[in-house]
Amino acid sequence: MKHKHIIKDAPEKDKSYRIEYKGEELYDAKVLDYESGCWAKVKVVNVLPGKNASLYKEGQEFDLKLAYYKLYELEDSE
Repeated sequence: MKHKHIIKDAPEKDKSYRIEYKGEELYDAKVLDYESGCWAKVKVVNVLPGKNASLYKEGQEFDLKLAYYKLYELEDSE
């Protein structure tokens, strides 16, 4: 079921964010699509070093469950 509410501090389409999970920075990603609800379609633009680096590849696209991650907008975001 797709939710139609906009979450607090929702990501914006075409902006880039640093993605963090349980205190570990994973990658930088561009938001390709976000309308409302709990999910955003993202594209990985920079994989950060760490224990999970092998799980992600630059250019990879997927739906991200926003409730599980922290997103920090990057300064040079377009």
